[in-house]
Amino acid sequence: MIEIFFDDNQEEFDLAQLFKFLEEIMKKQNVKLPFNIVLTGNEEIQRLNRDFRAKDRITDVLSFQWEEEDFLGEIYISIPQVAKQAPDFGATFEQELQRVSLHGVLHLLGYDHIAKDDKLKMETMEEKYLGRSVY
Repeated sequence: MIEIFFDDNQEEFDLAQLFKFLEEIMKKQNVKLPFNIVLTGNEEIQRLNRDFRAKDRITDVLSFQWEEEDFLGEIYISIPQVAKQAPDFGATFEQELQRVSLHGVLHLLGYDHIAKDDKLKMETMEEKYLGRSVY
């Protein structure tokens, strides 16, 4: 259901907790569609952000919904950015990886944070699944 890929420049690490966390979220959301997570570096995420969002800067996570009925989409996560910002949130690397992964999943499920009401809904969902305030 969930596949995680490392791009060529990323060192692999234990993802068992992340898998378990994301599988539980999908179960609670009653969603059985698969999706991919690609763990990448700052250069690639900046390129994707520039090419698809016209924002030429590094970000932590990008989600791309697919138009297929049997696949949710792909989430790209910058591992260096997650490591850099974890202390800013008072989190460990693993906690921050869970947070940005959840953020990406919620985007795939149709949540957004552009409008104030939508942002509140998304943040409420993040807090619910993380069991803590995220900001």
